[in-house]
Amino acid sequence: RRRGVRMTRVIEVMTPAVIKISKDATLCEATALKSLKKVSGAPVVDSDDNLVGILSESDVLEFAVSKEGMGLDIGQVSVASLPYDRLVRDEMLCKRYKGVGEAKVGDVMSTEIVSIDADESVEKAMETMVRMGVNRLPVHKGGKLVGIITRQDVLIALCRKVSEGRSPYCPPPGR
Repeated sequence: RRRGVRMTRVIEVMTPAVIKISKDATLCEATALKSLKKVSGAPVVDSDDNLVGILSESDVLEFAVSKEGMGLDIGQVSVASLPYDRLVRDEMLCKRYKGVGEAKVGDVMSTEIVSIDADESVEKAMETMVRMGVNRLPVHKGGKLVGIITRQDVLIALCRKVSEGRSPYCPPPGR
């Protein structure tokens, strides 16, 4: 921590209303919820609301490719380049990949959870995301899930800090 410079804390910029997915939900239910809420990934919880994993677009697409093949060689195709929205919304594709949609989130999610404490700095969150190659971090305080911070949240916080709140391009707090 630099002397005299106040670091922005994660709790100040995170999204507190976390979209959570049950580990017992189907991929069809989970992808519909993520599409509706316009999020690319979400924390996964058990029946006691304990964080047990993360479900991202990459998890779903990698599972679909491994399960159904989709005529692709996953080693040569980045899942980031696949048309996720089209795969989720296209009824014919959904029927074709019914076996994928019926899979349980708990069988597909990433169980390696990279999270951050609410009182850590935004800079620490950014460093963790870059180092671990993740787009979002569940935020915890006292062992409880209290929010989520995304790369977009970090970029907005840095924009506010650099412009000292004077830039019309940085959304105000509570966007």
